[in-house]
Amino acid sequence: MNWKKTAAAGSVLLALQLILSGCWFNTTPDNKVGTDNNGKSGTASLIPSANTSDYQSIRPKESDSTRGYIQYGPKNRVDMDQLELGLMDLSKSVFSPNDYVFQSGQYLKESDINNILHRRGQEPVQYDANKKKLPVVPGLNPPLGKGKTVVDQSKNSPKYINYVVEQDYLKKGKNGKYSVGGVSLAVSLNSVYADTITYNNKMYPVSVNLNRSKVISWGKKQAQQILQRVRNKSGLGQVPVFITLYITAAPQSYVPGDFVAKTEVGSGSGSINGWTNVDEHHVLFPSNTATNSYKGDLQKFNQFKSDVQKYYPDYVGVIGKAFYRNKELSDITLDIDFNKFIDETEMLGFTNYVTSIVKNRTAFSRNVPIHVYITTGSTPEALIERTADMDEPYVHIFQH
Repeated sequence: MNWKKTAAAGSVLLALQLILSGCWFNTTPDNKVGTDNNGKSGTASLIPSANTSDYQSIRPKESDSTRGYIQYGPKNRVDMDQLELGLMDLSKSVFSPNDYVFQSGQYLKESDINNILHRRGQEPVQYDANKKKLPVVPGLNPPLGKGKTVVDQSKNSPKYINYVVEQDYLKKGKNGKYSVGGVSLAVSLNSVYADTITYNNKMYPVSVNLNRSKVISWGKKQAQQILQRVRNKSGLGQVPVFITLYITAAPQSYVPGDFVAKTEVGSGSGSINGWTNVDEHHVLFPSNTATNSYKGDLQKFNQFKSDVQKYYPDYVGVIGKAFYRNKELSDITLDIDFNKFIDETEMLGFTNYVTSIVKNRTAFSRNVPIHVYITTGSTPEALIERTADMDEPYVHIFQH
């Protein structure tokens, strides 16, 4: 087995998760670099990348003020992950990993995010440290609609935007210090407006399906307002800004939503001149979407599922999560779940069986990375991966 290639494949996702969470280990004084960040000079840790196609990252002494705040935005964990990792991936075409290093957002604070997410006309009164009333910053979400109660008013005028992700890309200057050279933003928009409204001391759930085209059109208009607020931040008036629009999935979806549009704003510019469509789709197998639009790959998935279930016909569930870019299957994750307990020797035998399917019988192209997760309920049992450069599938059995 080609362990170097398989180990590298597994390390990339871990590296990205550690970078975005702000966690790393084994940083030494040799990793320390100078920064001129958000108007403040200081030192930070420079974290190496897992491979040349990924970013090195800067970990400042002080973490970003919005770390973890994304959990109050999208209603789905898979959307939170895709927003951050997907934005980083798209940013590579604008801020090359050869020239820039990654840093989690340092400029937009929780208050800035909240000021964007408030409904217009429903902005709370805010005070400074001296208890002086601050000017009202207009919210970007639509004002309440018509209706006898706030529940009806909310349903009749759904919120469209749920979060904004900021990522900073730094360059090394002649003085050896790193400073911001560009900013990427992901404007996260609802496909479903899901909320809980308090009325007369009772909680009322609200769920409204939104028109995708209308939401995207609205998002493009509001992005101009967000750009202006970013430009007003000290240190960001002249840097290039990369802006993306993202449509979240439904709250209980197994797969995330998708980036739908992107635009680049040049140094010092305060205007968005146009948008480019992003052709990315996450598809669940099986699903109506797969049946209607991805029949060929659905057949390949069904073949894999049938082969797997021959081993334990009554106790194994299989779903697939496919990622398409520019109409081509780019990656697929296959989740296999047992609804009964089996011992370690049985699990080992089953894992070997699935590995043989991945190696010899799967119909998916060798160029498509495959990730197979075997679980018992919420307990991970095994991981099997195959990428184009692997001589043999990578297999890991989790110890309990």
